[in-house]
Amino acid sequence: MRAKQREQTREQIVAAALTALSELGFDGASTRTIAELASVSQGLLTYHFKNKEELWRAAADHLFALHDDWMERAIISPDKADSRTRQREYIRRLVLFHAKHPEFTRFMALYGKTDDVRSRWLADTHLARTYAQVAEALEDTPAADLPHAFYTLAAAAGAMFNAGPECERITGIDPTSRASVTRHADYLARLMVPDAPAAASDT
Repeated sequence: MRAKQREQTREQIVAAALTALSELGFDGASTRTIAELASVSQGLLTYHFKNKEELWRAAADHLFALHDDWMERAIISPDKADSRTRQREYIRRLVLFHAKHPEFTRFMALYGKTDDVRSRWLADTHLARTYAQVAEALEDTPAADLPHAFYTLAAAAGAMFNAGPECERITGIDPTSRASVTRHADYLARLMVPDAPAAASDT
């Protein structure tokens, strides 16, 4: 029972850390703020995590575990669909993940833009593997285009959801509605994986 309670407390702290670190940045999110968000004492937080760096890594690990678990469900066996269908389903699934977890985009925007210890750890531990997954999923994309496809997806999949109030004000749509999320997913899938060219007529 105590082990389960300790695990629940740890998960509670990591979830609070993810919120604070993705909104306030590493320097702006104090362990005291994270403890308050998690509704635990400062002492209990430091019992589970010796410092903020360790907590940041735990938050990143948690975020990518959510991503990997979600995206695994987008993988379609080659014998069940054509390549275009498989690629589009992967992209749709990615958009749905970003709509469900807008903190992913915020986190990456904060910690992927500088060349420091945290960004290098993030790239080596998680992003290199994610890049390989995207390369495998977008099977018809030429190798030279993969970096562009990867960063196009990284930006386009979640930008609308992170700019929710702005989007609603200038477009009149609620980007978080099911209809908007579905339309955005379908739009990006068709944009990244267009229809095959129509066969030329013999006449």
